[in-house]
Amino acid sequence: MKQYCRYCCFLCTGNGIWCDKQGREIKEGTAKSPNRCHDFAFNPIDAFGENEKEYKPREPKKKQCDGQMSLF
Repeated sequence: MKQYCRYCCFLCTGNGIWCDKQGREIKEGTAKSPNRCHDFAFNPIDAFGENEKEYKPREPKKKQCDGQMSLF
């Protein structure tokens, strides 16, 4: 699953974009792009309110179908 600051429990928006866990202000572009934050806590609701539906991560694809023979 890709991590976005906009789907993190610690992100606060309003007068600015603030991360409570790290205690610093974040740029909007950074909050909307994927990252590898160690303090990430998933929240399905978008902090900016742009995505009306909840975030649902994609299911990983199977490498090989069930019953299919391998060439190697």
